Amino acid sequence: MQAIKKLPPELIGQIAAGEVVERPASAVKELVENSIDAGAKHITVELKEGGIAYLRVSDDGGGIPAGQLRLAFERHATSKLSAPEDLFEIRTLGFRGEALASIAAVARVTVTTRTQDADFGARAKVEAGVFAQVTQAASPVGTTIVVEDLFFNTPVRLRFLKKPSQEAALVSDYMLRLLLSRPDIAFRFAVDGKTVYRSMGDGRLESVLYSLYGSTAFKQMLRVGGSHLGVALSGYVGVGELSRGNRQQQSFFINGRYFRSAALSKALESGCEGRVMIGKFPMCALFLTLPYAQVDVNVHPNKLEVRFQNEQAVTEAVERLVSDALRAQTLSDALCVQEEAETPKDAPDFQLVALQNRAEDAPEDSLEKQLEDLRQKLRASEPQQEPEIPMTFQESALPSAIASVMLKPFLQPSQAPEPEQTAMPEVKEKPVLRLVGIVFDTYWIFETVDRLLLVDQHAAHERMLYDRMMESYGQTSLSQRLLAPRLVRLNARDRALLEDLRPVLRQAGFDVEPFDDAYVSVNAIPTLFGQNAPPDELLLEALDEGQTGRGTVTRERMARRVAQMACKRAIKGGDRLSEREIEGFLEQMLTSGSMPTCPHGRPIVIEITRHALEKRFARISS
Repeated sequence: MQAIKKLPPELIGQIAAGEVVERPASAVKELVENSIDAGAKHITVELKEGGIAYLRVSDDGGGIPAGQLRLAFERHATSKLSAPEDLFEIRTLGFRGEALASIAAVARVTVTTRTQDADFGARAKVEAGVFAQVTQAASPVGTTIVVEDLFFNTPVRLRFLKKPSQEAALVSDYMLRLLLSRPDIAFRFAVDGKTVYRSMGDGRLESVLYSLYGSTAFKQMLRVGGSHLGVALSGYVGVGELSRGNRQQQSFFINGRYFRSAALSKALESGCEGRVMIGKFPMCALFLTLPYAQVDVNVHPNKLEVRFQNEQAVTEAVERLVSDALRAQTLSDALCVQEEAETPKDAPDFQLVALQNRAEDAPEDSLEKQLEDLRQKLRASEPQQEPEIPMTFQESALPSAIASVMLKPFLQPSQAPEPEQTAMPEVKEKPVLRLVGIVFDTYWIFETVDRLLLVDQHAAHERMLYDRMMESYGQTSLSQRLLAPRLVRLNARDRALLEDLRPVLRQAGFDVEPFDDAYVSVNAIPTLFGQNAPPDELLLEALDEGQTGRGTVTRERMARRVAQMACKRAIKGGDRLSEREIEGFLEQMLTSGSMPTCPHGRPIVIEITRHALEKRFARISS
């Protein structure tokens, strides 16, 4: 056995650098965080060859006093901590005093800096951790750091880097998060002389989202805000067309610091249930605010992981607040422009103009009868009970209740005759939905103002049925007793898990009791699964899913089963509906409060703007 000996300083520095600086993105992160902590309001990051050959970070922060330049490159030298208790109230992004020392240990670094009270700046050059020189230099207030030939003295680490374009992409990903986290700072990020990102620094998150994702995407993002269980949350979520094939566009921030969290990603996706298709993931920029003492950011050298004092409360808050925000957007929002004037709750938010020249669907009632129906609706002071939608249009005719409230083809104001001696209440004109066609007996086409709307009849009916079934499921008995109890053998892990999840399983509809040391007795299962469902398989699946989801997956299984039932019973693509059926069904959709996606996350409504059409036909150039 070799004798124990102390490592030489240069080797210690290289080992420490490996913990902090893994690649160019790590170096950029450390340097930019130092700039932010220095109070910079303008920060520029430039790369060449992916940052391997050259990277430059310049800021207008407080600068480094010339007399402390050498000390700034020493390990564990920092101005941000002074006592052990400071570790539990970390408010700065950098605090270990490792950044400059670690980067300088594996690269050639040049620092030019000046403080506000200095007459001139100072420049220091450090190569592989060794100071080459410190000189006076002309410099504006702030700091500029140039890092060249990263890992030139550690060739093994250099070989593990990706191609320059891939390394630049990793830096770009970090810069995107940085712009989101600090909208009050004006950033510029350039790769090989081309500007990739630029932010205004006006303090508005909306400005950053607009610059990063463009106006079209930003308009589709949904705002999230509120507090729950002591956790404050704000930001934006993107679902539907904004969902992605991976979680790369999910950005979480705690007290302004970007971090990664599998638990929060799962909470986000649970909150977006029903709004994202299978195999897709929502995007987000969500900001959590907690007391600093309740979150530990000092759990990993790269500071991309954090530990919460109460992680369950944080994940529950994210799921709850995201779900509330998404459920606030309804089919009515997707189909109709909301009026600013207050309207009666029972009044539809639209007028529907019928599809012309379809004799088989022409209304039989006279014009006078239609006007009288309209007057009665306008006089109504109490909300009418909403009629039920049939489970399928094939199984039964439209209920008479639907026919009684079905919208008649409204006439345009200029065409309607003035009613004689009848006091019509003053009503603000509502947006007009004009049914202009039915395509492939599946898609309904509506024109409204400057938009063309396409509605998928199967997705719309499926969502309506799903909501009704879930409401019914919540109001009826959750459990069905088995004709004879079923004995299920459980191992020690599953028995312990069963005891832990017993309240959740009971709430879901399971009735399970101990039988002996190896078996449990399943006496009842959730109603939705039917009498023929195998109780042993259902219980084991619930335990396996509950081990990670703590019961949330059991609820999701209920929702999936309801979604399957709704899908089977909904009208299908290709089922021909009359114009009257469409009109009546549309009114129910718009007054239901349902979300604008089917239970599987597919869109119910697709919008095409007049501007997009005119651009496609080259009627306009931009």
